[in-house]
Amino acid sequence: MKMRRDTITGIVGLLGCAFFLMQTQSIKQPAKLLEPGPRLLPYVAIILIALSSVALIIKGYKDRNIEEKPYFPKGGVLKITKSYLMLVVYAIAMTYLGFLITTPFATLVFIYDLKGTSRVKLVPSIIISVLVTAALYAMFVFGFQVKLPAGAFFE
Repeated sequence: MKMRRDTITGIVGLLGCAFFLMQTQSIKQPAKLLEPGPRLLPYVAIILIALSSVALIIKGYKDRNIEEKPYFPKGGVLKITKSYLMLVVYAIAMTYLGFLITTPFATLVFIYDLKGTSRVKLVPSIIISVLVTAALYAMFVFGFQVKLPAGAFFE
């Protein structure tokens, strides 16, 4: 019996969760920091990924007799490659310019990249980009007490 992509993705997700669960045991935190601090985020992510993986396995099992459509529509591989390269450029830019400068621009670019055939207005996109950056900053700096990159040019 051939396994569906959903089932395979779910199994790989669970294996990845097991690997990352082992890796989170080595996360160090400052001595004066109260628990859970920066150790909480990886556990939350692992739980969410594990639940999603189990849901994919169940969906793959339920849909096992339905014909699968091609995974990538026409031009899909090119779009995925472009998105991946945008993430690489974002990571490199964040190294030099820092989180607060790079993230609003990256969010705006990702909004326009993911819009597909939809029409996206510039002003709401800028507002969303700034709000997402502010929310991420507050979550990491105040909630998780994790220092975000300031950028090599600003240190």
